[in-house]
Amino acid sequence: MLRDKLAERHDRFHAHKPHEFRWRSREISRLEGLSDAVFGFAITLLIVALEVPKTSGELLEIMRGFIAFAITFSVLYMLWYRQFLFFRRYGLEDRTTAILNGALLFVMLFFTFPLKFLFSALINRLLGYGKMVRLPDGTVERAIQPEHLPIMMIIYGLGAAAVFAIFSLLHLHAWRKRHELDLNELEQLDTLVSIRITAFASGVGLLAAASSAGSYLASGKPYEDTVSYATLAAMVLYVIALFRYRLKVRGRRRQILERAAASGEVAG
Repeated sequence: MLRDKLAERHDRFHAHKPHEFRWRSREISRLEGLSDAVFGFAITLLIVALEVPKTSGELLEIMRGFIAFAITFSVLYMLWYRQFLFFRRYGLEDRTTAILNGALLFVMLFFTFPLKFLFSALINRLLGYGKMVRLPDGTVERAIQPEHLPIMMIIYGLGAAAVFAIFSLLHLHAWRKRHELDLNELEQLDTLVSIRITAFASGVGLLAAASSAGSYLASGKPYEDTVSYATLAAMVLYVIALFRYRLKVRGRRRQILERAAASGEVAG
Protein backbone atom coordinates (compact mmCIF):
# COMPACT_ATOMS: atom_id res chain seq x y z
CA MET A 1 0.00 0.00 0.00
CA LEU A 2 1.19 3.53 -0.72
CA ARG A 3 1.25 4.62 2.94
CA ASP A 4 3.41 1.59 3.85
CA LYS A 5 5.83 2.29 1.00
CA LEU A 6 6.23 5.94 2.03
CA ALA A 7 6.81 4.92 5.64
CA GLU A 8 9.51 2.43 4.58
CA ARG A 9 11.15 5.08 2.43
CA HIS A 10 11.15 7.54 5.35
CA ASP A 11 12.77 4.99 7.66
CA ARG A 12 15.44 4.16 5.08
CA PHE A 13 16.44 7.70 4.14
CA HIS A 14 15.89 9.58 7.42
CA ALA A 15 17.14 7.16 10.05
CA HIS A 16 20.48 9.00 10.10
CA LYS A 17 18.87 12.45 10.38
CA PRO A 18 17.78 13.00 13.99
CA HIS A 19 16.96 16.64 13.17
CA GLU A 20 14.06 15.52 10.97
CA PHE A 21 10.50 15.41 12.31
CA ARG A 22 10.05 12.09 14.14
CA TRP A 23 7.23 9.83 13.04
CA ARG A 24 4.96 8.68 15.86
CA SER A 25 2.76 6.36 13.83
CA ARG A 26 3.43 3.81 11.13
CA GLU A 27 0.37 1.60 11.38
CA ILE A 28 -2.62 2.55 9.25
CA SER A 29 -5.56 3.40 11.50
CA ARG A 30 -9.24 3.00 10.62
CA LEU A 31 -9.38 6.78 10.26
CA GLU A 32 -6.66 6.68 7.61
CA GLY A 33 -8.27 3.68 5.94
CA LEU A 34 -11.51 5.62 5.57
CA SER A 35 -9.56 8.60 4.21
CA ASP A 36 -7.84 6.42 1.62
CA ALA A 37 -11.19 5.04 0.49
CA VAL A 38 -12.68 8.53 0.14
CA PHE A 39 -9.66 9.88 -1.74
CA GLY A 40 -9.78 6.84 -4.02
CA PHE A 41 -13.48 7.44 -4.68
CA ALA A 42 -12.81 11.12 -5.46
CA ILE A 43 -10.10 10.17 -7.96
CA THR A 44 -12.48 7.62 -9.53
CA LEU A 45 -14.97 10.44 -10.10
CA LEU A 46 -12.33 12.21 -12.18
CA ILE A 47 -12.01 9.43 -14.74
CA VAL A 48 -12.64 10.98 -18.13
CA ALA A 49 -14.81 8.09 -19.40
CA LEU A 50 -16.23 4.84 -18.11
CA GLU A 51 -16.36 3.12 -21.50
CA VAL A 52 -13.75 2.39 -24.14
CA PRO A 53 -14.19 4.90 -27.03
CA LYS A 54 -15.74 3.42 -30.16
CA THR A 55 -14.26 5.86 -32.69
CA SER A 56 -11.08 7.87 -33.06
CA GLY A 57 -13.13 11.04 -32.68
CA GLU A 58 -14.40 9.85 -29.28
CA LEU A 59 -10.84 8.97 -28.28
CA LEU A 60 -9.52 12.42 -29.15
CA GLU A 61 -12.44 14.03 -27.32
CA ILE A 62 -11.59 12.01 -24.21
CA MET A 63 -7.87 12.81 -24.45
CA ARG A 64 -8.71 16.51 -24.45
CA GLY A 65 -9.63 16.12 -20.80
CA PHE A 66 -6.36 14.43 -19.83
CA ILE A 67 -4.51 17.61 -18.78
CA ALA A 68 -7.39 18.81 -16.59
CA PHE A 69 -7.59 15.32 -15.09
CA ALA A 70 -3.86 15.32 -14.35
CA ILE A 71 -3.96 18.74 -12.65
CA THR A 72 -6.99 17.87 -10.52
CA PHE A 73 -5.43 14.52 -9.62
CA SER A 74 -2.25 16.32 -8.55
CA VAL A 75 -4.23 18.67 -6.29
CA LEU A 76 -6.02 15.74 -4.62
CA TYR A 77 -2.76 13.83 -4.25
CA MET A 78 -1.06 16.79 -2.57
CA LEU A 79 -3.96 17.01 -0.10
CA TRP A 80 -3.67 13.29 0.58
CA TYR A 81 0.08 13.54 1.11
CA ARG A 82 -0.31 16.48 3.48
CA GLN A 83 -2.81 14.46 5.49
CA PHE A 84 -0.49 11.42 5.38
CA LEU A 85 2.36 13.46 6.89
CA PHE A 86 0.11 14.78 9.65
CA PHE A 87 -0.90 11.29 10.78
CA ARG A 88 2.65 9.95 10.56
CA ARG A 89 4.14 12.85 12.52
CA TYR A 90 1.57 13.08 15.29
CA GLY A 91 -0.29 9.76 15.31
CA LEU A 92 -3.47 11.38 16.64
CA GLU A 93 -6.76 9.46 16.45
CA ASP A 94 -8.93 11.26 19.01
CA ARG A 95 -12.39 12.77 18.52
CA THR A 96 -11.17 16.23 17.47
CA THR A 97 -8.89 14.74 14.84
CA ALA A 98 -11.70 12.52 13.53
CA ILE A 99 -14.09 15.49 13.25
CA LEU A 100 -11.57 17.72 11.48
CA ASN A 101 -10.51 14.90 9.16
CA GLY A 102 -14.16 14.25 8.31
CA ALA A 103 -14.62 17.93 7.49
CA LEU A 104 -11.56 17.78 5.23
CA LEU A 105 -12.93 14.77 3.35
CA PHE A 106 -16.33 16.45 2.97
CA VAL A 107 -14.86 19.63 1.46
CA MET A 108 -12.53 17.64 -0.79
CA LEU A 109 -15.36 15.50 -2.16
CA PHE A 110 -17.63 18.50 -2.66
CA PHE A 111 -15.03 20.34 -4.75
CA THR A 112 -13.83 17.41 -6.87
CA PHE A 113 -16.13 18.12 -9.84
CA PRO A 114 -15.90 21.95 -9.55
CA LEU A 115 -12.10 21.72 -9.67
CA LYS A 116 -12.13 19.52 -12.75
CA PHE A 117 -14.64 21.83 -14.42
CA LEU A 118 -12.47 24.89 -13.75
CA PHE A 119 -9.28 23.29 -15.01
CA SER A 120 -11.08 21.85 -18.06
CA ALA A 121 -12.40 25.29 -19.01
CA LEU A 122 -8.98 26.90 -18.56
CA ILE A 123 -7.13 24.21 -20.52
CA ASN A 124 -9.65 24.35 -23.38
CA ARG A 125 -9.12 28.11 -23.61
CA LEU A 126 -5.34 27.71 -23.61
CA LEU A 127 -5.47 25.02 -26.30
CA GLY A 128 -7.64 27.20 -28.50
CA TYR A 129 -10.86 25.22 -28.32
CA GLY A 130 -12.78 28.41 -27.57
CA LYS A 131 -15.28 29.46 -24.94
CA MET A 132 -18.20 27.42 -26.26
CA VAL A 133 -19.17 23.82 -25.49
CA ARG A 134 -21.72 21.53 -27.12
CA LEU A 135 -24.23 19.98 -24.73
CA PRO A 136 -25.62 16.42 -25.19
CA ASP A 137 -28.84 17.81 -26.70
CA GLY A 138 -26.81 19.59 -29.39
CA THR A 139 -27.14 23.15 -28.11
CA VAL A 140 -24.01 25.30 -27.88
CA GLU A 141 -23.38 27.48 -24.81
CA ARG A 142 -20.54 29.31 -23.14
CA ALA A 143 -18.54 27.09 -20.80
CA ILE A 144 -18.54 29.89 -18.21
CA GLN A 145 -21.26 32.51 -18.28
CA PRO A 146 -19.73 35.96 -17.61
CA GLU A 147 -22.30 36.77 -14.93
CA HIS A 148 -21.45 33.52 -13.11
CA LEU A 149 -17.68 34.11 -12.96
CA PRO A 150 -17.60 36.29 -9.78
CA ILE A 151 -19.83 33.85 -7.91
CA MET A 152 -17.66 30.93 -9.04
CA MET A 153 -14.51 32.68 -7.84
CA ILE A 154 -16.14 33.32 -4.47
CA ILE A 155 -17.00 29.62 -4.18
CA TYR A 156 -13.51 28.48 -5.18
CA GLY A 157 -11.90 30.99 -2.81
CA LEU A 158 -14.03 29.83 0.10
CA GLY A 159 -13.28 26.19 -0.77
CA ALA A 160 -9.53 26.77 -0.72
CA ALA A 161 -9.85 28.74 2.52
CA ALA A 162 -11.82 25.89 4.11
CA VAL A 163 -9.25 23.22 3.16
CA PHE A 164 -6.27 25.17 4.52
CA ALA A 165 -8.22 26.26 7.61
CA ILE A 166 -8.90 22.60 8.45
CA PHE A 167 -5.20 21.76 8.10
CA SER A 168 -4.38 24.72 10.32
CA LEU A 169 -6.84 23.49 12.96
CA LEU A 170 -5.40 19.97 12.78
CA HIS A 171 -1.91 21.27 13.49
CA LEU A 172 -3.25 23.59 16.19
CA HIS A 173 -4.75 20.53 17.86
CA ALA A 174 -1.37 18.79 17.67
CA TRP A 175 0.28 21.90 19.14
CA ARG A 176 -2.06 21.78 22.12
CA LYS A 177 -0.96 18.18 22.71
CA ARG A 178 2.74 18.96 22.24
CA HIS A 179 3.65 17.84 25.78
CA GLU A 180 1.74 14.56 25.44
CA LEU A 181 3.43 13.96 22.08
CA ASP A 182 6.84 14.93 23.50
CA LEU A 183 7.62 17.33 20.65
CA ASN A 184 11.16 18.64 20.77
CA GLU A 185 12.05 22.27 20.09
CA LEU A 186 12.45 21.81 16.36
CA GLU A 187 9.22 19.82 16.05
CA GLN A 188 7.36 22.50 17.99
CA LEU A 189 8.73 25.12 15.60
CA ASP A 190 7.68 23.06 12.56
CA THR A 191 4.21 22.60 14.05
CA LEU A 192 3.83 26.33 14.62
CA VAL A 193 5.02 27.00 11.06
CA SER A 194 2.44 24.55 9.71
CA ILE A 195 -0.30 26.30 11.69
CA ARG A 196 0.67 29.74 10.44
CA ILE A 197 1.45 28.84 6.83
CA THR A 198 -1.86 27.02 6.36
CA ALA A 199 -3.65 29.91 8.09
CA PHE A 200 -1.89 32.30 5.68
CA ALA A 201 -3.00 30.14 2.74
CA SER A 202 -6.56 30.11 4.07
CA GLY A 203 -6.38 33.90 4.24
CA VAL A 204 -5.37 34.03 0.58
CA GLY A 205 -8.52 32.08 -0.30
CA LEU A 206 -10.64 34.44 1.79
CA LEU A 207 -9.00 37.46 0.15
CA ALA A 208 -9.66 36.02 -3.30
CA ALA A 209 -13.31 35.44 -2.39
CA ALA A 210 -13.61 38.94 -0.89
CA SER A 211 -11.95 40.45 -3.97
CA SER A 212 -14.44 38.72 -6.29
CA ALA A 213 -17.35 39.75 -4.08
CA GLY A 214 -16.11 43.35 -3.97
CA SER A 215 -15.66 43.50 -7.73
CA TYR A 216 -19.12 42.00 -8.25
CA LEU A 217 -20.83 44.46 -5.89
CA ALA A 218 -18.86 47.45 -7.22
CA SER A 219 -19.44 46.60 -10.88
CA GLY A 220 -20.62 49.70 -12.73
CA LYS A 221 -20.15 51.93 -9.68
CA PRO A 222 -17.85 55.02 -9.65
CA TYR A 223 -15.56 53.34 -7.11
CA GLU A 224 -15.15 50.12 -9.12
CA ASP A 225 -11.49 50.80 -9.98
CA THR A 226 -10.70 51.81 -6.39
CA VAL A 227 -12.06 48.49 -5.10
CA SER A 228 -10.02 46.54 -7.66
CA TYR A 229 -6.77 48.36 -6.79
CA ALA A 230 -7.40 48.01 -3.06
CA THR A 231 -7.96 44.25 -3.24
CA LEU A 232 -4.91 43.80 -5.47
CA ALA A 233 -2.76 45.80 -3.03
CA ALA A 234 -4.07 43.72 -0.13
CA MET A 235 -3.12 40.49 -1.94
CA VAL A 236 0.40 41.75 -2.70
CA LEU A 237 0.98 42.90 0.88
CA TYR A 238 -0.34 39.60 2.19
CA VAL A 239 2.05 37.58 0.02
CA ILE A 240 4.98 39.81 1.04
CA ALA A 241 4.13 39.20 4.69
CA LEU A 242 4.12 35.45 4.01
CA PHE A 243 7.62 35.55 2.46
CA ARG A 244 8.94 37.66 5.34
CA TYR A 245 7.61 35.11 7.80
CA ARG A 246 9.25 32.25 5.90
CA LEU A 247 12.62 34.01 6.04
CA LYS A 248 12.19 34.61 9.77
CA VAL A 249 11.40 30.95 10.37
CA ARG A 250 14.41 29.87 8.35
CA GLY A 251 16.66 31.92 10.65
CA ARG A 252 14.98 30.52 13.75
CA ARG A 253 15.38 26.96 12.49
CA ARG A 254 19.06 27.56 11.76
CA GLN A 255 19.61 28.77 15.34
CA ILE A 256 18.00 25.63 16.77
CA LEU A 257 20.08 23.34 14.55
CA GLU A 258 23.28 25.21 15.45
CA ARG A 259 22.59 24.73 19.16
CA ALA A 260 21.80 21.06 18.58
CA ALA A 261 25.02 20.63 16.59
CA ALA A 262 27.05 22.37 19.32
CA SER A 263 25.61 20.03 21.95
CA GLY A 264 26.31 16.98 19.78
CA GLU A 265 22.66 16.05 19.25
CA VAL A 266 22.99 16.24 15.47
CA ALA A 267 25.93 16.20 13.07
CA GLY A 268 27.21 19.64 12.12
